[in-house]
Amino acid sequence: MAIATKSKSRGSAKPKAKFDPAGKVVVVGNLKGGCGKSTIAFNLAVWLAAAGDAPLLVDLDPQKTLSDLVSVREDIGATPQIPPPIDALPPSTDGRRVLVDFGASDFARMAQVIPRADLILVPVLPSQADVWATQRYLILVLTRRKPGARIIFFVNRAESVETSRETRETLAALKAMAGMCENATVLTSIIRRRVAYCRSLSEGLGVFEMKGQNKAVEEFERLAASVTAHL
Repeated sequence: MAIATKSKSRGSAKPKAKFDPAGKVVVVGNLKGGCGKSTIAFNLAVWLAAAGDAPLLVDLDPQKTLSDLVSVREDIGATPQIPPPIDALPPSTDGRRVLVDFGASDFARMAQVIPRADLILVPVLPSQADVWATQRYLILVLTRRKPGARIIFFVNRAESVETSRETRETLAALKAMAGMCENATVLTSIIRRRVAYCRSLSEGLGVFEMKGQNKAVEEFERLAASVTAHL
């Protein structure tokens, strides 16, 4: 259960973005747990809503972190409000953007979700274990994705040290993976391990809605702009 205290209603920043008018399905996930996918999915949902394109959220992760975050946001009265996630991918998008958070270790559900995805967003922690898990996830994705579906990798929760060896090696590994398949991209935007993302979890706010979090906001805005460029 998410823990938060009541606070005054807070409005969001208003990012500017242009989107393809046709609804698309975006899947956020990786094979290894703890990659930060729910936090990224929530922040993207708030970003899209603030830009005037509130997505339909689908929470297929048994932990239901995304659902908890949306509930906290409703409790504090933050705007724009995000509709509660549903627990099944609908047969049709009806022209809406669909953002899916799911635990990739559920292979049966993966077989249902990946073929519907237009964009597969893969957060990767900077560690060898996460690189190995991502390699296995990529194999599963490539055997299931539909023609034209795009894969976007990015490093998440990196250490704040710019010259971190683990981050450099993870980026190199991801670029090698992306180079071996079509429609795959590695973002140069890196999300670092920051308190702002912990606060996002506890407060039900997007990092770009918080005051005094300039570095986190800059990072996330670069990530969001890169992702939404494919929407």
